[in-house]
Amino acid sequence: MGMAFRYAIAFCLATMVAAPAQAQDYPTKTISLIMGYPPGGGVDIPGRFFAAKLQRLSGQTIVVLNKPGANGNIAAQEVARATPDGYTLMWAPSSVYSANMFLYKKLNYDARRDFTMISPGSQYGFLLAVNPKSAVKTVAELTDLLKKKGDKAQYGSGSSTGMAVGELYKSMVGLDTLNVPYKTTQDAARELGNGVLDFMFVDAPFGMGQIVGGQLKALAVTLPQRMSFAPDIPTMDEAGVKDYELTGWMALAAPAKTPKPIVDKLRGWMKQAVEEPDTAKFLATAASVPFTLAPDKIDAYWDGQIEKWRKLIDLAKIEAQ
Repeated sequence: MGMAFRYAIAFCLATMVAAPAQAQDYPTKTISLIMGYPPGGGVDIPGRFFAAKLQRLSGQTIVVLNKPGANGNIAAQEVARATPDGYTLMWAPSSVYSANMFLYKKLNYDARRDFTMISPGSQYGFLLAVNPKSAVKTVAELTDLLKKKGDKAQYGSGSSTGMAVGELYKSMVGLDTLNVPYKTTQDAARELGNGVLDFMFVDAPFGMGQIVGGQLKALAVTLPQRMSFAPDIPTMDEAGVKDYELTGWMALAAPAKTPKPIVDKLRGWMKQAVEEPDTAKFLATAASVPFTLAPDKIDAYWDGQIEKWRKLIDLAKIEAQ
């Protein structure tokens, strides 16, 4: 047996022994949590909340890195290419994990192939919002106005989900309104507040702050029931757009092929974080509710969400960009 062969065997054995040991000791250094959205937004706020909890539970520093752009795709691409060792994680909304694959022709990542979903953490609805000075008070009044304006009407979207939700509304009520895409939801909301746009759908975690602050006015929410923290806002179904229901969620993910012992540790910490008493109270301030799944249910739920968004995007006749 040659010396080179002996070294090769020794290296393989050492690697096999080291991998479980590394997973058992995890984490031994700073963890990076990457978010493809700007600080202070609807993704960032709950993301930082869970980062703080994971830092406490893991006993290791977690650094949040905001890398906004392309509806979360830039950050997702970076995480997909990261070393699968548990030290680069991603917090992202459901669009990154499901809708974007149908909305973009050229993505440099495949969400289902390139990520291991650790756990969802929160669930939320989308708000149909208009300028606070608008005379429109109901969804029915908005629909009438938009039909009169035809293709001169405009709505804004700062994410792929915002566009899909808007296109579904257009499809269901028969509108020719044009979509104006923005880099971020904040940018679109600013233009709506300035009177440039007629409406937009905004995720509730960001939108409720704008509504409470008087920057936007909500006409309806896409949830199947009214929000406990904003009971005066009707559902889209109640507002006359029958069977309109969409729920968003946010989740923690790691690069695919992250060792199972590390994934299991992270899932255990996320379960603790989601179920701690203060989580529901905090998420209510971010217009969300706690949401978690058993590990053996995660992939089936994910696949179901991908199929749901595929059908939604087909129904809304959205062409990939």
